[in-house]
Amino acid sequence: MKKIKDARLQVAKQMPPQFRTQPGQTYSYGNDEVLQWIAKRPSLMNYMFDKLRTNGYLVYDKSTGKWQGVAYDED
Repeated sequence: MKKIKDARLQVAKQMPPQFRTQPGQTYSYGNDEVLQWIAKRPSLMNYMFDKLRTNGYLVYDKSTGKWQGVAYDED
């Protein structure tokens, strides 16, 4: 059976060349151009959120109206 690809990922095909690690530098997520590009694409961010939610990593609390990680412990 052929796996169906999520249409929200199609935008990634248009990503221009980007650095994850700047030449001569150590990796820093703050300087990761790929992550910055992804963060500016709502379809990719919604895809990630939906994956985390449907796989049980995030849960919604109806009483507070907030989302949180399943292992979050406020202590």
